[in-house]
Amino acid sequence: MTLTLDRIEIEGAGSDPVALARALLDQTPGLDGRVSIDEIARALDIVSIEIAPLFSIEACLQCDALKSHGQIVVNARSSPQRQRFSIGHELGHFLNERHVPSVADGFACSRRDMAAPEGEDRHIRQEREANAFAIEVLAPAHLLQAHLKPTPELDHVLAIAKRFEISREAAARRYVQCHRDCLAAVFSHDGKIRYVEKSEGFPSIVPWTNDPHGPLPAPPGDGSPLTGLDEVSAQGWLTYPDRSQLFAQTLYQREGHAITLLTVEQDDSTTEEIWAPPRFRR
Repeated sequence: MTLTLDRIEIEGAGSDPVALARALLDQTPGLDGRVSIDEIARALDIVSIEIAPLFSIEACLQCDALKSHGQIVVNARSSPQRQRFSIGHELGHFLNERHVPSVADGFACSRRDMAAPEGEDRHIRQEREANAFAIEVLAPAHLLQAHLKPTPELDHVLAIAKRFEISREAAARRYVQCHRDCLAAVFSHDGKIRYVEKSEGFPSIVPWTNDPHGPLPAPPGDGSPLTGLDEVSAQGWLTYPDRSQLFAQTLYQREGHAITLLTVEQDDSTTEEIWAPPRFRR
């Protein structure tokens, strides 16, 4: 059976990416896990979705000036989970009336654009909004509640990735965004930070992009890639290491990649000034 969606009603939700995504989800009741993002895209005037080797970008959207129809191309070198996120990301550009093409015939998006782009220019804002749309569609907030109640652990991130068929990286970012505790997900490669996703209220950290990360739990001796949730020294991680206890759990991945979940227990005597949101890159 062909999926039928009302694009005009969805776009009537405005330019807020979360509102757009929820308007779309309102037309797809009964979801309980994996979202058929390719089928959704085709029901919204994406005439084709191609998988091809891409080298300098992760995905692109080709469309006319009015966005009456579009074509999405995703990187054949990426995992199926990342390809699904790419489709959602490009669909976010396509449906958002305020998104202006970044290249002559549409949008060209890098892997960095789909992770944690930094900056305030139009391109970066559009990339962040497309990411917000994609994850809201692929892992709807109302379906995540069962994964957010227990003590924060990467086991729940892995469960989200499996249930919604998204990458572990995307699942970790979503987990941090939606959990009520103060968490941070650190994505690293060969001992250096690629980027950090922090929840609101997480204290200021010292290392940032391309810096060596702070101490991590040691890899388990049984060959498992996932460590326990252990207390680690806050020195090298937090700007004010004496003000809290820091706990970390790391998922060691292939080729030097790792995902680390950080959680803090804050000292009640900490001053408002110390825990104020940072004004610079940290």
